[in-house]
Amino acid sequence: MAVFLTILKWLGIILLVLLAVILVILLIILLDPIKYSARAAVDDPERHEEFPVSVLREKSEVKAFISWLFGILKVFVTYPGNELITVKIFGKDIKIMDRLKKKETGEKETEEEQEEEEEKEETSLSEKIDAAAAKAEKIINAVDYVHRVLTGSCGRRAFRKVSRRLSRILDSVMPDHWKIGGNVGLNDPCLNGKLTGFTSMLMPFTDEHLGIDTEWNLYRCNMNAEMAGKIRLITPVKETVPLIFDKDCRKMIKKLKKVKSKLQ
Repeated sequence: MAVFLTILKWLGIILLVLLAVILVILLIILLDPIKYSARAAVDDPERHEEFPVSVLREKSEVKAFISWLFGILKVFVTYPGNELITVKIFGKDIKIMDRLKKKETGEKETEEEQEEEEEKEETSLSEKIDAAAAKAEKIINAVDYVHRVLTGSCGRRAFRKVSRRLSRILDSVMPDHWKIGGNVGLNDPCLNGKLTGFTSMLMPFTDEHLGIDTEWNLYRCNMNAEMAGKIRLITPVKETVPLIFDKDCRKMIKKLKKVKSKLQ
């Protein structure tokens, strides 16, 4: 009996240790911030009489960086460059671009096979028209059903709850620092005036973050933008979990799942 109790004691200690380790890992994942920063620039100080597509492509530069879990996971985005996206785990490059290229190649081969099969299947024009009409009718019925669901009493309550929590999530992921500045010209005083008016309307919200000068009579784009911030997963999780168990939201999800059956 004593041996049995000793085994149970040690099993209990091991389970408590495992639970503590799992809890610590979850807290680290939820509380450790995802740090991100990005910078984009178009270095084209010259004025042009025509829209400089090639110049913009050649003189554009984008750099972004994401770091998480004390730097264990790092993501780099660089344009132009040999690798658009670089993902490193524990400092080791996992060659994400090579995997994406292989996936695209496989998808293209599948699409080509499907096209060949479709070419083999001959359908008359009347059959195609009937199929298109039936599909359009199903889409219209599905849209009408979604509209009735969302405008019902349950849908309005769920929308209010989701919108409140979604706004908190958006506030938590907004950058701590961001700035856009430079010179823009659209070779049209009317368009430039609209652009200036639009940026003026945003001044109460953008404060000192936005500073764009206008070139009135020629094309020009000499711009730079930068931002940096932190995202803690605890806020999205805290705001999302109550919605999963909310009665109105569960009813909405159940009703909206029927849309798929209406399209078939």
